[in-house]
Amino acid sequence: MSGRIGIVIACACLASCVGTKKLTIRTTPSGADISINGVPQEGTTPMIVTVNQKRALGIVASKSGYESSAYTVNTRSNWWLSLLWTKDDPRAQIIPEDEVDITLRRIPTAETFRAKAMPPYGAPLKNADESSPPALRALPKNLTD
Repeated sequence: MSGRIGIVIACACLASCVGTKKLTIRTTPSGADISINGVPQEGTTPMIVTVNQKRALGIVASKSGYESSAYTVNTRSNWWLSLLWTKDDPRAQIIPEDEVDITLRRIPTAETFRAKAMPPYGAPLKNADESSPPALRALPKNLTD
């Protein structure tokens, strides 16, 4: 009888520990704002947040000058907890990740495009042959009337 009580107590302790979890979120570059399931978090990355393990997390990282990036953390069924509840029961779900790394891409500026597209003032254009003009194409027939 006392063995059954011990098993029940152990299962209850295990189930109570599954409710929340600490998750470390880092971004490259650091200093990004984070929102989890639409709720803004205090501070900037890197950060440690306490999350509910019973549901998936939609993490969005944003920083000025960078494209926002989304990351999804899915839950998995824990077979120990599936003994107490069914596999699809939210109480049997856990988040396996302890850390999330998100990379943000810089938003290109006009200067970035100009630097790539145009040579410095006075420099010759690549593959430019001054002796031959560019080839001309004939206009379509419906435009010549």
